[in-house]
Amino acid sequence: MTRGLRGVRRPRAAAALAAGLVLGLTGCAGIGQPAPYDSPGINGLVIPTPTPAPADFVEGVDNPWLPLAPGARWTYDVTEGAGTRGRIDVDVLDDTVPVAGLEATAVRTTTALGGGTTSVETNLYAQDGAGNVWLVGADSEDASWRAGEDGAEAGLAMPADPRLGDGWLSYDVPGLPRPSATIEDQSSELVQLRNEAGTTSRTVHEKGVGLVGLEDLDAGWTAQLVEG
Repeated sequence: MTRGLRGVRRPRAAAALAAGLVLGLTGCAGIGQPAPYDSPGINGLVIPTPTPAPADFVEGVDNPWLPLAPGARWTYDVTEGAGTRGRIDVDVLDDTVPVAGLEATAVRTTTALGGGTTSVETNLYAQDGAGNVWLVGADSEDASWRAGEDGAEAGLAMPADPRLGDGWLSYDVPGLPRPSATIEDQSSELVQLRNEAGTTSRTVHEKGVGLVGLEDLDAGWTAQLVEG
């Protein structure tokens, strides 16, 4: 395998970015355009990877763009137009989940939208020795999979060195869509991803915080961090 598998808080940068999402900004949203190709990015990673090797991984997930400390919780208000549509709660569970011989960090996302629609999904993450975070499994109402089982392959959730223009598969599971992510904007403090998985969305991550904004480009709603 090649290099890898292996209280209310509204920071100024996050608040500015959330405002940009509401306006529906596209790729070059003014976050800033640093030299994109002077860092390792995802060079050398095998994505997706067919067999996660436990020796390539470390305990826990502390990538600054996607920190997942056990017990952490983030709450997002979901809005559509001028009205509130619902909320999203994201919880990092205390107990790890075994996947292909490694101990994955479990993150439960509860989405409650207007009209009584509620969904719960648990994603399983693991971080390699270089700091890249991988999605190694998931459980939802529609599907359940684990990397290394029944042809399922782990994909990348967040690189250690985000680099403008890099793109990758989030996982590859037989019978499911093959979701992808592309870094479409970047600064020293913010990274913006465009996600394609049957539907198209945009997510924004703040360094040291994690996910601070989400926009569903098809459904027309946005979610902004209000607590976490």
